[in-house]
Amino acid sequence: MTFYNNNNTNNFEIWKNSEKYGGSKIYFIPYKYEELWSIEEKLWNAEFTHGMFTKHWHVSIYIVMAYIAGVYSLKKWMEDRKAFDLRLPLFFWNVGLSIFSTCGAWRFGHEFFYVLLNRGFQDSICLSFSPAEPVAFWAMCFALSKIAEFGDTVFLLLRKRPLIFLHWFHHAVVLIYSWHSATELTAAGRWFIQLNYMVHSVMYAYYAAACIGIRAPKWISMSVTAMQTTQMLIGVFISLYVAYLKGTQDINFVCQQSVQNMCICFTIYSAFAVLFTRFFVKAYIQKGERRKITLSNNSVKEE
Repeated sequence: MTFYNNNNTNNFEIWKNSEKYGGSKIYFIPYKYEELWSIEEKLWNAEFTHGMFTKHWHVSIYIVMAYIAGVYSLKKWMEDRKAFDLRLPLFFWNVGLSIFSTCGAWRFGHEFFYVLLNRGFQDSICLSFSPAEPVAFWAMCFALSKIAEFGDTVFLLLRKRPLIFLHWFHHAVVLIYSWHSATELTAAGRWFIQLNYMVHSVMYAYYAAACIGIRAPKWISMSVTAMQTTQMLIGVFISLYVAYLKGTQDINFVCQQSVQNMCICFTIYSAFAVLFTRFFVKAYIQKGERRKITLSNNSVKEE
């Protein structure tokens, strides 16, 4: 490892993969976990994993193409069939994803909050995390989990529930972007991963409760959607701020995010921000207004 200085403010280290796996460089903030989980020790190989994403991230595009084709095929197959009652399997599915997301938020959060509290916001979006520490293992789990989350769509289709554009578009695009980001361990990804883990830990717990008939107050479902929308708005802000830093700092300034990845980030998070905001307005604001009008009309008739 070699120590450098980021714009004369804080030290960082450089991790370089072997030429066998592309020889890419990662500029990161050193952070050492006090203890390791056995799964983190046994299943993590930094060089191999980073190399595989670097060489094969484009496979995510083919996976998404298969996903979209599968969505269309399954929807057609279910047209003349009755909906399956999958409440119990769906309950365990949601519980599993909630537990996984909680573990991810906890372990990834060790490094995230250390950096945020000790190095500040700018370093948190410009200097990546150590490829050799558990934080990178949970980043890999995050990227791979985007394939597993396609199961959400399968449950929707088998139960013949409405499949909106936002649902499948979000699943498809996030997979591609997360795999593309894994090739360079995008520093801003620190925020995207942590926020996603935290939001999903709550969201899937809420879905699990709904599966077994627990009716949560409306403000809880509103809060879940609001958290998702806020996550997207933060993504837009971060991508714009990274662009600002890259455009205003001197040539020696280091920011671990390529221009290509930054442009993709801004595009998809802007789209998500618009779609989630629109969904929130339709689901909770306009729907509430329509309900008030209906109630008002009923009261007039009763009089």
